[in-house]
Amino acid sequence: MVEEGNAVTLRCSEEPLVTPRLVKWMMMGDKGTRWTMLFSVDINQERAEEKKQTLHQAGRSLEISDRVFLRFSATEESGGLYSCLLEKEDKKFKERIILLAVIKLTVTPVSVIPIESTARLKAEVFPSYAVAGGTWLSPTGSPLSTDMSSPGTLLTKLPRVIGSDSGMYTCNISVSGQSRKAVYSYTLSVTVSAGPLWSLATLSQSAVTLPCTNIRGDYVLLYWWRPDSPRASPELIFQFDRWRDTSQQSKVHLSLLNRSAALSGNFSFLLRPELNDAGRYQCEVFRDDQVFAQVTALTVLNGYSTSSSSSVDLNCVYKERSLVASVKWMHIQRPDHQLHSSAVLGRIISTIKLPITPDTAGQYACILKLKNGQSVRYLHTAVMPRTEPPYSASELPYELTTHSAISLLQPTDSNDTPEPAILLPALSLLLFLVPAAAVIAGVLLWRRGPCTFSQNMEHTRSHYSGEVENIYENPEDVRQGFDYQSRGLERHTDSILGWASVLWSLSYYSSPLILCYLYRKGFICSSKLIPASQYLGAVLVCLLGVACLRGWGRWRNQEYQQFITILEETKRNHTSSNKKKLTCYDFNFSHWPADFSWREVSNPKLSRAGVSLLKPEPKHRGAADNLLSSVRTLPCHIVSYLVAHSFGRRMLYPGSVGLLQKAMRSMLQQGQAKLVEEYDGQRNKLVACDGNSIDTMFVDRRGHRGPNGKTLVICCEGNAGFYEVGCMNTPLDGGYSVLGWNHPGFAGSTGVPFPQNEANAMDVVIQFAVHKLGFQLSDIVVYAWSIGGFTATWAVMSYPEIRALVLDASFDDLLPLALKVMPDSWRPLVTHTVRQYMNLNNAEQLCKYQGPVLLIRRTKDEIITTTGPEDIMSNRGNDLLLKLLHYRYPKLMTDDSVRAVREWLAAGSQIEEESVYIRNKVDDDWCLSVLQSYQTDRDAPFPWSVGEDMALDGRRQLALFLARKHLKNFETTHCTPLPFSEFHVPWKL
Repeated sequence: MVEEGNAVTLRCSEEPLVTPRLVKWMMMGDKGTRWTMLFSVDINQERAEEKKQTLHQAGRSLEISDRVFLRFSATEESGGLYSCLLEKEDKKFKERIILLAVIKLTVTPVSVIPIESTARLKAEVFPSYAVAGGTWLSPTGSPLSTDMSSPGTLLTKLPRVIGSDSGMYTCNISVSGQSRKAVYSYTLSVTVSAGPLWSLATLSQSAVTLPCTNIRGDYVLLYWWRPDSPRASPELIFQFDRWRDTSQQSKVHLSLLNRSAALSGNFSFLLRPELNDAGRYQCEVFRDDQVFAQVTALTVLNGYSTSSSSSVDLNCVYKERSLVASVKWMHIQRPDHQLHSSAVLGRIISTIKLPITPDTAGQYACILKLKNGQSVRYLHTAVMPRTEPPYSASELPYELTTHSAISLLQPTDSNDTPEPAILLPALSLLLFLVPAAAVIAGVLLWRRGPCTFSQNMEHTRSHYSGEVENIYENPEDVRQGFDYQSRGLERHTDSILGWASVLWSLSYYSSPLILCYLYRKGFICSSKLIPASQYLGAVLVCLLGVACLRGWGRWRNQEYQQFITILEETKRNHTSSNKKKLTCYDFNFSHWPADFSWREVSNPKLSRAGVSLLKPEPKHRGAADNLLSSVRTLPCHIVSYLVAHSFGRRMLYPGSVGLLQKAMRSMLQQGQAKLVEEYDGQRNKLVACDGNSIDTMFVDRRGHRGPNGKTLVICCEGNAGFYEVGCMNTPLDGGYSVLGWNHPGFAGSTGVPFPQNEANAMDVVIQFAVHKLGFQLSDIVVYAWSIGGFTATWAVMSYPEIRALVLDASFDDLLPLALKVMPDSWRPLVTHTVRQYMNLNNAEQLCKYQGPVLLIRRTKDEIITTTGPEDIMSNRGNDLLLKLLHYRYPKLMTDDSVRAVREWLAAGSQIEEESVYIRNKVDDDWCLSVLQSYQTDRDAPFPWSVGEDMALDGRRQLALFLARKHLKNFETTHCTPLPFSEFHVPWKL
């Protein structure tokens, strides 16, 4: 046996030979079955001709002497059997067969092995049949587990190497045909990277690069140990698969440094850490079945100041202290100045006495230095207070008026705009003339007819749009609308008021930023606010005058006068004939007369507080515990309330944001015109028990041919959906009668879309369908898209006689989706806010319903997945299905059945679904007969005990059968309209 690359010498004999006439060297390789001729030499002829004593061929050389040597360099291909045949006088008189085993030793990764990586020590022997056994020994001589599953290969691994793993490793090999005792020993040097840990330091929220090894890999995992907790368990915070181009992460401040480089296998990460993001990060790169790791200790520094009446405390806080060499405060301009500092674990505080003097003013730096020499610093600037005001009262001229004195008391420079003292006379004149003109116009309009502005007809179609948009010629004919044409004065004034409304909306939603900016610039003070309030008052008075002028323009328009007459008559006498005339017009829905109110129906369950909702079960505690808990959690309740009623509600229901509605104004107008003109839609205003007005659209198909017209489909839209452009079109294409409605705060509906208001609105819609439109509950199908699943499941829970429920792209619970988009540090606040104010518990409500249910899952849904659209198993529709099946068939949904259903849910295409179905040998006829016989024998409500005494195979079949009946896949994204071909009335046993 010889190591690859070494010189090999093979002899025909160990003793001098009687000179033969002919010498033949032959070889049989690792997988060979025949001998291959290497050399065939007539020695007598060679000597007689006095040729060279050494012959060369194919990297081998034959030395002709009294022993006949064969020399070459050992390679993988040179391992095998060698035959030296000596012939004399045409007869073989001697043959020697030699088994040459070539060993190849490798260590992966090559050269220096990174700390925490997996080292692979491998010995390969050629030919493989030469090895009888063997083992690897550590540098201390202890045996290592050796794998010989591959013929001729001895493999051992060192997972997560550390510095002490460096050294010489020995491979002992015994050869076939010899004793089992190791007869050959070879050594291999292993070197682990000298630096066991990289260390970095950075300021909080500053970008820092977390390196991985320079090995090109297939997959990368990033683990994180919390700061100063070396014994804690690591958390997996990022994983990326470059072949599937999929990633998962749990830290929002973390991303791949270069995505294009990552797709080619070079991984590094970019982190903008908060203070609590310090700690140890371990990057593990996988290539084939090898793992390479790099550990980085990240120290994060942050600073802030706190003030008291006598001093300023400069605080410097840092985490991950293991590799910190020193931390200190220093006065940059006066480095020799001794600072009064005190240090505790992870914090150093320096105190500056007040007031700030020339000696103590300047920049202070908190300098943190690591053991590797790297340093980072946090800066704080101490500024002396101003001792004199910019102006004194003695400098003011005697003749100054009050207004000019206010302006002079403000600092100015030569490039400022003209003095307010110059503008005030013109402003005063404007403030006098505009109200006067407004009063005169108002009196004239009041004398001519109060309807011109008592109805506040600024907008159309919804609470944000323009004037009367479409006027229908005859409600009895096929409706073809045309746009209301406003005249010059009305058109220009309405444009001004429209822009003012947009600016007000922008100011309203950006007011927190504006107020912060004004505060930092020092504009929130009486000397600044008084002139600003004067300008604002002037603008408001001007807008009032513009509104009066628009009223004058409308009063002169005959079409508008005709509309106002019909509207006022309908309000006084709300008959069907007046309503029919009014439906010829499309206008601001706030002035639309109410068509139905919850008060018209005797229902003792309803009150101003609203209909009943499912509430989380309260925790049972004593009175003292409840009081202490209430006091302790009061701040959390306050913050939750503010979050829910400010940006939380708008994030959950963006369709209630006025700016979005303004942007969609034209689209909504066209959608409503289409419903009225093409489908003969009837718009109605419903008043819910909480006082909110609900905008609805009803399309009646009962008089049409076809079986579907007698079925009413009530549509519940998504969080940015409106019936004008929403899911109403899907059942309309199927010939169903359809009733659509807008969430509270959407388009013409009033209120805000909190769960209680949503349920109140859904209740009045159902009451309207039953008592006003004349449908039976058994003729109603509820169809919901996305977040509309909450009101839909509430409806079928509260009215169990409803025929069926169809949920498209819906979810089981809001909380997992809310946690996905919010920072991890907000988890307790998000949980409390959702459960207290936005508890959309769809699955819990759905389980209260006994009727048929169909779930439509979007396979590329990007909204209701908790990781991404590529991970279909993170779609919350899966959880909705499993919870429904668990409730209805608890004995059937065992762990084995759930695994089978999850495997079916994980299928990415219809072909994969069928393969799962076939692999489990699902017999649809057998499953149907089992369920029908159970229903016939018991006729009991859910939950059923079917499957209690059934074998595992039968349970799997039934579970897959029921899953397939309750859920259909639609290969598209979340917001794609559902075609009617995918809309089905749910399966019923």
